[in-house]
Amino acid sequence: SDAVIDEARSAMADFLNARSAKEIVFGPNMTSLTFQMSRSIGRMLEPGDEIIISHLEHHANIVPWQMMCERKGAVLRVIPINDAGEIILEDYHKLLSSKTRIVSVTQASNALGTVLPVKEIINAAHAMNIPVMIDGAQGIQHGILDVKTLDCDFYVFSGHKIYGPKGIGVLYVK
Repeated sequence: SDAVIDEARSAMADFLNARSAKEIVFGPNMTSLTFQMSRSIGRMLEPGDEIIISHLEHHANIVPWQMMCERKGAVLRVIPINDAGEIILEDYHKLLSSKTRIVSVTQASNALGTVLPVKEIINAAHAMNIPVMIDGAQGIQHGILDVKTLDCDFYVFSGHKIYGPKGIGVLYVK
């Protein structure tokens, strides 16, 4: 019922420290919600526009952006990593430009366990009025939850990553 969904949305807003339950969107999983985000951003893309991801992304945060770039003639830029498996922040700063339409990065790598400096990534993008989406699938279960402190524009994860049921994804939209 609507009341149960509203209650769940409020509980998730509290869990993420969102400002309002209206900032919470449910979907079937994180991948589906990322595809929805890429389609939404895609409506604003023009040939030559850029999307930034990192070399540490899960396919769920690569493929939607690749497909959208292909469809719209946009360019996918990838933040490189060093031999220790950490992103090279200096290179990230060089990738940001007036053509960047969104930065979408993982909070923590599913392959290497690398925790990205998402706050610095967000701050640098916001300094140029670029929105940031965080793939929290690998970060959410480690207690990295406060979306107000992160100040990300979007935060997405699947419910089963926090021991909830399969078949539910959560998208926070500031």
